[in-house]
Amino acid sequence: MAASMDLAILADVKNYLGETGSDHDALLEALIDRVSEAVETYCGRRFKQETVTEYHDGRGRSRLALRRRPVASVTSLHDDLDRAYTDEEIVDPDDYTFYPDEGIVELDAGVFQDGLRNVKVVYVAGYATVPADLAHAAIVWVAAIFHRAQQGGDGFAQERVEAYSARFETEPMPAAVRGILDAYGEVAV
Repeated sequence: MAASMDLAILADVKNYLGETGSDHDALLEALIDRVSEAVETYCGRRFKQETVTEYHDGRGRSRLALRRRPVASVTSLHDDLDRAYTDEEIVDPDDYTFYPDEGIVELDAGVFQDGLRNVKVVYVAGYATVPADLAHAAIVWVAAIFHRAQQGGDGFAQERVEAYSARFETEPMPAAVRGILDAYGEVAV
């Protein structure tokens, strides 16, 4: 699946690499696409800001964990055992609080009804602009792949000729990139 958004821009990657010409632009654009997709896969989330509709079981609890974060806004919240999700079943925005970074919606008083898919949440989640550290991680990873390709990198990390042995590089993500991305990873529940 393609990335929801490019996490780096060509001009920033070229500046980081010290590239002034356009000879490698097509390759760098392709690497930006691939790295952006790999980052989203690694983190288990999509980063682009989008409107999301989710259905949850009420379970008689006051809190819901939304599947996407950060939450920019909650458009509507319904608690409807009949699952018609009409205006009569909408929860007044003054009756709940949402926690943007955690992706949590919490009723200020009471609980969601105990039902199956009776809670419908429409909300906007993700980033309108790529956070600077996330963009930096993508730039560093693109640069690492680009340098490796320019040096004729073919996946070998080590090779010995006598009694032939080879070790392939199985994880091309630089450690500094991993350190940044780990903060953006979703926890599966």
